[in-house]
Amino acid sequence: MYGGPGTGIGPALRKARQTRGKSIEEASRDTHIRTEYLQALEREAFGSMRGDVYVRGFLRSYSTYLGLNPDKVVGVYVRAMGGSVTDVPEPPPVKPTQQQTLRKVLHRRGNWALAVAIAVVALGAAGAIGVLTRGGAAPVPALTPPLATAGAAVVPLTVSTDIRAIHPVAVKVIVDGQPAFSGTMHQGGTRSFEGADVIKVSLGAGKSAELTVNGQPLGRPGVPGHPYTASFGPKDFRRDTTSGNG
Repeated sequence: MYGGPGTGIGPALRKARQTRGKSIEEASRDTHIRTEYLQALEREAFGSMRGDVYVRGFLRSYSTYLGLNPDKVVGVYVRAMGGSVTDVPEPPPVKPTQQQTLRKVLHRRGNWALAVAIAVVALGAAGAIGVLTRGGAAPVPALTPPLATAGAAVVPLTVSTDIRAIHPVAVKVIVDGQPAFSGTMHQGGTRSFEGADVIKVSLGAGKSAELTVNGQPLGRPGVPGHPYTASFGPKDFRRDTTSGNG
């Protein structure tokens, strides 16, 4: 059961997430939907999920979180499957997005300059969902990239870590104090993580995996046969190079 190429669901979800500056891991934490399911939605790999009712529920939750129209997104999916929009489960509650929080602040303070900025973000979301429109609906106008302005907000640094297993190895990753992965990575397997503050990596044995932190290759750290643990921050390549500490 696949949405098939051309539904536009996956690209719209991915563009909306990127517009909001959210990584897959952040979206997973906020929506409580596993990262592999969010990745499957953005790839339109619906057949890899647990069934039609789960796909519909996840689409509703994820599109609501991203500020898209959940009825429209689910409707496109259902029509692509050859069915009708019936019996769609309600999405689980999701945390308010930063955009929703800003709207509440604006309502209280009447900050019209920020209101204009939020309107621009909303137009970006409309452009993302516009690819889902079918039939005779009017096309969404193309949006031009925003011009850089003096005093624009500086995007905070994040920390990223890529792991590539050289040999089968037990791996545990904690991102910003929250468990992100715990399991065995097999030879040739790769995983990527992104956080705002700190990423802690624990390997069952040193020299068993290659690490890349903030784009900087660190090689195969640790001592063979001994556990390796290290923590990395936004400005660090390797905060702790000793095995067994983190």
